[in-house]
Amino acid sequence: MIMVSRRNSLARAYHHESEEETMAASVKDIISRIKGPASTYVQAFETHRSHLHAAEDGEAGLTPRQRALVRIAIAVAIPSAEMLRTCRNEAEGIVAREEIEQAVSVATALRAGAAVAYGRLAYKYLNGEEDGAAVSSAVSEIKKDRELMTQFRRSSPADFERLTKMLGEMHKEGLPLSRLDYELLAIGCATITQCVYCMERHVDAARALGIVPAQVAQVVHLAVSARIEASFLAAGEIL
Repeated sequence: MIMVSRRNSLARAYHHESEEETMAASVKDIISRIKGPASTYVQAFETHRSHLHAAEDGEAGLTPRQRALVRIAIAVAIPSAEMLRTCRNEAEGIVAREEIEQAVSVATALRAGAAVAYGRLAYKYLNGEEDGAAVSSAVSEIKKDRELMTQFRRSSPADFERLTKMLGEMHKEGLPLSRLDYELLAIGCATITQCVYCMERHVDAARALGIVPAQVAQVVHLAVSARIEASFLAAGEIL
């Protein structure tokens, strides 16, 4: 009897803790605490966020399933554990477990891809130091970028080969998400990581698959909104 009572007490405590976690992870709860001059901003944000999460605007927009998947990938790319709790609820009943697993994997691969693209700059500055040439401040110079990536690959070919093989796993045929779904997630992650190279590559791929401007706009808006949401969630302790 004592053991059963203790288990029940632990269960109640766990349930209470879970409820507190859910409340702590609610952006609505956090922004509702703001009563001063900033309240007009947070009210406008909540209106904007609510519309973004509403049903799709006609056939050209994202479906609820695509929106849930994009949100999951964005939350991983930020990353925001608090937002992922909300995303889990949003995905319930409309997204399969296998699709969630791939969305998470896509986001980790895009974060890695952005790091690779940015890492090429090490060779840009290394070259400038070696030959005394002025180093350009441009972030994206396609021809030079390819040369820098080639130097990166040749400097450690075995590591680079394993890296590209790993990232390539998310491009295989027969995965749960369609190729267009994959590119939607990739555009969302590229917006978060601010990777020019990733954005260029994945928008090009999405265009070839028939993406329309309204879908691109909604993905970018979701990423912008998620940045604000994650920031408020992170500030929950002080508000």
